Amino acid sequence: MEKPYHIVEKDDSRGWASLLAKNGQALLPMVELIEQSQVAVDELIEVLGRATIEAVLRLSAEGMAGPPHPGKKGGAIGWHGREKSTVCLKERKLRVERRRLRKKGQGQDGEVPIPAYPAMQKDRKLGGRMLEILLRGVSTRQYRAVLPEMAETVGVSRSSVSREATEASEKELQRLCERRFDNVELLIIYLDGVIFGEHHVLVAVGVDTEGRKHVLGVAEGASANQVVARGLLQDLVRRGVNPSRRRLFVIDGSKALRAAIDAV
Repeated sequence: MEKPYHIVEKDDSRGWASLLAKNGQALLPMVELIEQSQVAVDELIEVLGRATIEAVLRLSAEGMAGPPHPGKKGGAIGWHGREKSTVCLKERKLRVERRRLRKKGQGQDGEVPIPAYPAMQKDRKLGGRMLEILLRGVSTRQYRAVLPEMAETVGVSRSSVSREATEASEKELQRLCERRFDNVELLIIYLDGVIFGEHHVLVAVGVDTEGRKHVLGVAEGASANQVVARGLLQDLVRRGVNPSRRRLFVIDGSKALRAAIDAV
């Protein structure tokens, strides 16, 4: 009777090639799992990173011109519209909107730079530092502590961080993390862990009946942590994913993920 498995030695490259060729289709779900988990985290970083950086740029502008007061005269430096710009967040380039300032009565030559913007452009290590701060706050849902720390990295004092700016950018995180899926027919759910430096993030991505992909949820913790996995799945149920519906779950073989799926 032929054995249902194949033993491959460490240095047996031909054996590996033969095994992968015979079982190539079985590897495709894992490839997609890794890709979709990365996409999920990238989307979270892009949405929240843009909101946070725009809030920091606004705070930096307020440090120069004071808070904008429509209909009231300001000081020597006034607010002058908005401008599309690009800022690096580690290896990512984010398109952001920044405020413009101008000295009154100076015309085009009176443009006043916002201090935080050139700092973000010149310091290549700054993007990595800001991404670390952002991920730490996103994964623990402690966003109110993230904005002051990110602002301080580009020379904006913690005391200048206003409640209004924090609440405005915090809404972007809340919108992304609390979306409901009551009316989404999910056939497949991918679960996988993604590592960013010292941060482990567990990601859930769903595929509906029309093949559309949905970022379902993100939680801090590795895929080997059953408590984290169960908490993420329970959050999906709370947001409208029916736990009694039969679905295909794609995982990496983690016993913790399997146990969490069975439990929830």
